[in-house]
Amino acid sequence: MIGWLYQKIFIAVVNDGGAYDVRVSTLKQKKPINKKSKHFEGETAFEEMLTFVRKQTEESPLHYVSLLNPDLNQGALAGCSENNDSLHGAQTLFRKQEWTLYASSRELDALQKRYAAVGLDFIFSPFSLMEHFFADKLSGGLALYAFAQKDTFSVAFFEEGKLEYAHHYPMHQNSVSVLTEEASPVGFSLGVDEDQEKGINLDEIESLDDLDIIDELDDLSDIEDLDTLEEIVEFSEDAPTSVEKHASSPHADEVKGELDRFNDDYARFELIEKTLAEFYAGEHCKNRFIETVYIADAYGSGNELKRYLEEELFLNVLIRHIDVGNEVMALSIAEEEGL
Repeated sequence: MIGWLYQKIFIAVVNDGGAYDVRVSTLKQKKPINKKSKHFEGETAFEEMLTFVRKQTEESPLHYVSLLNPDLNQGALAGCSENNDSLHGAQTLFRKQEWTLYASSRELDALQKRYAAVGLDFIFSPFSLMEHFFADKLSGGLALYAFAQKDTFSVAFFEEGKLEYAHHYPMHQNSVSVLTEEASPVGFSLGVDEDQEKGINLDEIESLDDLDIIDELDDLSDIEDLDTLEEIVEFSEDAPTSVEKHASSPHADEVKGELDRFNDDYARFELIEKTLAEFYAGEHCKNRFIETVYIADAYGSGNELKRYLEEELFLNVLIRHIDVGNEVMALSIAEEEGL
């Protein structure tokens, strides 16, 4: 009865790349009557976001705050089992009694404390978001699905709606490398172990005379004295360096953004390549092969990633832009209706 008297306010929070996107949707008798969106970034972004969210919750006693889980210690597994030793220290949720979502209990508790000022009603997994976003594709044959954010990259294999295999990766090596079972603070394994970096072994070089660089160095003896050159570029402390020129360019931020997207696309390609190799080498494969990849792209790029996958791995690739805030909102509304 109370639902007919008060409007319902749904608030979705997405933390990615150090910024916060907030979506607010107000419903009256299941009909949307108002929508808001707000973006926060900078040193005080979190505090400003909480103030904004708290203000929205004061407009109705029926309010629901949802968050996309930003933590690394989470993932999904095929099958459902109450006694999975690899998930010690994790909270689990079974999906359709066919596959399992898991996340670090410690990190979930930390999120609840961090958002205590507004309260969290729902914390969603990236794999739940992926399942909802690709609902029209999951009922088909075996395919690889991916969800690309700035800080994380989630990869999963689905066949006829059933999860077969999944990994959740950090995007940047300087944040946290892909955790192994031994390194995981909560006791479960995340991602594919990274290969150890290989250096150059000078003992393996049979003869330095065989290196082409030696011939090039010999040619340096033919260079005349630099003092005799008629044209010498004068260097001044006041002259800007190439880096300074680039930084002062009005398009510097745009160029940097393009380079970041290019590098991240290649990093995502490598993660997909590693995950495919792990899948084919494991018991999950069962002599099956992936032909199609579906990517939910929240980063605003993906062109290079598509090219890499098509040209290097001969895959069929479909990339969809995803508005993560709207998807979290849709999940929270569906979840509330099921309560």
